[in-house]
Amino acid sequence: MAVNTYSMKKDWNKKVSAHFSVYEFACSGHSDTVLIDTELVYILEQVRAHFGKPVHINSGYRSPSYNISIGGSPRSQHCLGTAADVTIKGVDPIRIALYLASMPYFQKRGGIGYYSRVQLTGGFVHVDVRSWKSRWISKAGTAYVSVSKIMPTIRQGAKDCTGGISYTVTVLQRHLGVKADGIFGAGTKTKLMEWQKAHGLSADGICGPATWGSF
Repeated sequence: MAVNTYSMKKDWNKKVSAHFSVYEFACSGHSDTVLIDTELVYILEQVRAHFGKPVHINSGYRSPSYNISIGGSPRSQHCLGTAADVTIKGVDPIRIALYLASMPYFQKRGGIGYYSRVQLTGGFVHVDVRSWKSRWISKAGTAYVSVSKIMPTIRQGAKDCTGGISYTVTVLQRHLGVKADGIFGAGTKTKLMEWQKAHGLSADGICGPATWGSF
C-alpha cells in the first residue's frame, strides 16, 4: 500500500474509499496538504463494517508544525499520514481497541493506543500502520505507558504501571464507577463480580477478554 498526497483546496471532498473522504483526515492546523495511507483507510473500513456504524476521525494527518504546537511526539505517525484517532458513537473505545488487536494485520505490526478519560464518552483509540508492533494505554492527556497487549488480563492485587499493565486498573475502575486509585483491591473485585454477573459472565473477579469486551 502507499501514502497518497492530497490538497484540501482541490480534493477536500474526494472519496478515498467507500465511506471516507479527504477532509476527514485533514490537519486541524489548516495545512492544505493531507497525507493518507491507503492501508490505514482499508483498516478503518474494516472497523466500520465490523461495528456497522460510521467511524469518526478525531485526528488524522498532522503537519509537523501543528504536531509540535499540540505537544505531539516528534516521531508521530500522524505526520506521516499513517495514523488516526477514532471513535464510534455508542461504542466503548475499549471494544474498538480490542477489535483492532484481533485483526490479523496487527498481530506483528501496527500501533494501537487506548486513551481512557474520566468521562468515558471522552475516550478514543489511536490506530496506525507502522511496520513494528506497539501497544499503549493513557489515562490523561498525551502521557501513556506501554502494555504487552490491549487490554491485559488483571485481577486483585494488580496496580497501575506494574507488571506491564500500564493504566489498566484505572480504566477498569472508571468503567465500574469505583474510586480510580489504580489499585485492584477487594472493593474493585466486588464491583467487577457484580458487573460480570449482571452481564451473563463468569463472576470470577478477573478482568479478561470477555469482560473487557462487555463494556
